[in-house]
Amino acid sequence: MSRGLIARETAISMAINSALNYGFSLLAFGGKAEVPVWGVGGLLFDLVPTCFMISLMGSVVPSLIKRRHLSPTPSTRFILLRGLLLALLAVLVLVPTVALLLRGTETLSLAAVLWLKLPLGAVLACCVTLWSLRGLLHREVSHA
Repeated sequence: MSRGLIARETAISMAINSALNYGFSLLAFGGKAEVPVWGVGGLLFDLVPTCFMISLMGSVVPSLIKRRHLSPTPSTRFILLRGLLLALLAVLVLVPTVALLLRGTETLSLAAVLWLKLPLGAVLACCVTLWSLRGLLHREVSHA
């Protein structure tokens, strides 16, 4: 697996996850002028599944697509478990961090929510996809 392939897969992951993040953000908050930060239905509540799914899909999908090109082929179980651990880690790190950054803020405009969620999701997709694919590449090289 080459660096160019990893860069392309990472860009695709970022684009797909950003589009999904945008769509689900509009579904969740599109009819509101102001979005609550706290509580059920608020931004932080929404960040839990957002961070979890972006991390899980950004890790698992590219890894499963590329696994057949590797020798030795990593198991599906390994890829899924690693994806779940990354997703849990992302939620445990990012949601409290955003909560600290937004303490004292009760509501945000929809535009502010999108300016927060879209770059956060794109960076998260970039990080987990790069980390996952580089990990598979390192596994392949170390077993060669």
